Amino acid sequence: MKTITLLTSGTRGDVTPYIALGLGLRDAGFNVRIAAPAGFANLIQGRGEVSSPLTFAPFEGNPTDLMIEQGDFTPFTIGTNPIRSIRATQNFLRKARPLYARMLHTAAEACRGSDVLIHGLPTIWGAHIADGLRIPAVRAVLQPLTPTRSFPSTLLPFRFSLLGIGNWFSHWAVTQALWLSWRSEINHARHADFGLPPAQWTDPSLQAFSRQPLTLNGFSEQIVPRPQDWNEKQVITGYWRDSGVRQLAAEIPEQQAVRLQRFIDSSPNTIAIGFGSPGTQGYLSMLEEALNIANAQAVLTLPAKWHGEIRSKNIFPIEYAPHDWLYRHVQVAAHHGGAGTTSASLHAGIPSITMPLAIDQFFWGERIYKIGVGPKPIPQRELSAEKLANAIQESLHNNDMRAKAKTVSARLNAENGIQAAVRVMRKLL
Repeated sequence: MKTITLLTSGTRGDVTPYIALGLGLRDAGFNVRIAAPAGFANLIQGRGEVSSPLTFAPFEGNPTDLMIEQGDFTPFTIGTNPIRSIRATQNFLRKARPLYARMLHTAAEACRGSDVLIHGLPTIWGAHIADGLRIPAVRAVLQPLTPTRSFPSTLLPFRFSLLGIGNWFSHWAVTQALWLSWRSEINHARHADFGLPPAQWTDPSLQAFSRQPLTLNGFSEQIVPRPQDWNEKQVITGYWRDSGVRQLAAEIPEQQAVRLQRFIDSSPNTIAIGFGSPGTQGYLSMLEEALNIANAQAVLTLPAKWHGEIRSKNIFPIEYAPHDWLYRHVQVAAHHGGAGTTSASLHAGIPSITMPLAIDQFFWGERIYKIGVGPKPIPQRELSAEKLANAIQESLHNNDMRAKAKTVSARLNAENGIQAAVRVMRKLL
């Protein structure tokens, strides 16, 4: 029986789609191992049937933990103070370098004994581990990374077309920036762990056109139309999601779940808000004003240490609630536009307000707006009570937008991205 290792890292939203994909591959008859930072043990262990569990292979280090998002101090963003944003990025890279060395070594050990390695954007360096282990590498991503002339790189903090070759060049430029940031650490790991020579000037996992690796794109063509210049190795599978909707009681304490449900039911204008950042407390007064203007109330996701600062009865603070459950019980989802959060709001069939901060969040905000299931994105650096209130009112009362959201949801829920990915892996192996 072939062993497939899914190498993943990042945030909970980055990891959960790979768990869903791993369960689907396991059900298809593969031995499945998930290699992830040790902090995800509780999320991964115990998933699946007792007779055939997902194997958890932990490794050390998760650079995402260093990205303490505090407004202008968030790395890889364009905040209200660009100088501070640049310094935050420089500080992150400096602190992450020693972490990367240990992470790459322990991840290589976690992947030994695999027949194929599947890796994503946060673990793009996994292609080098597969190279050292002499096994096939399959890229599995939640956002389109393959170069195209159709749109600029999805990792840029802006969304305007650079026209044809300009769009393609933006993918190349971002690729080179990623590679150059970690080139020395990756080449050291190639030599120390596998005796391999240094890699070439560009990352072998991100090539152009015909040299692109086999890629499972974990999103739907309903949301991102397939670029005409992609080749057959770029497979758009649809989203990777757990079958069924998880129950709230299994995720948070029962008494809190009862209070949450009572709050949701107390108003026809209940929305869900999550900024995707520990810096949410900086938006509290603005959020309270926006809700008052829009005559709405919100379930607000933010760290527990800031719950005591909330004075408004229109806000129910919660540290975590599964989006698959929460978004099906509210009228609007306002969020940062991460790939996993966007998927949950699209599947729920409600309008989405996106407030992007970094990386691919601007891309998903643009897609939501262009397909008509949400208002124009509001970058967090431009957020105000008036702008957010207008977006909330539009999302609550625009009947065409709400109908479109339900139509998109029905089409997405008819797809099965996991089975599409399983068919590709069966053909490969």
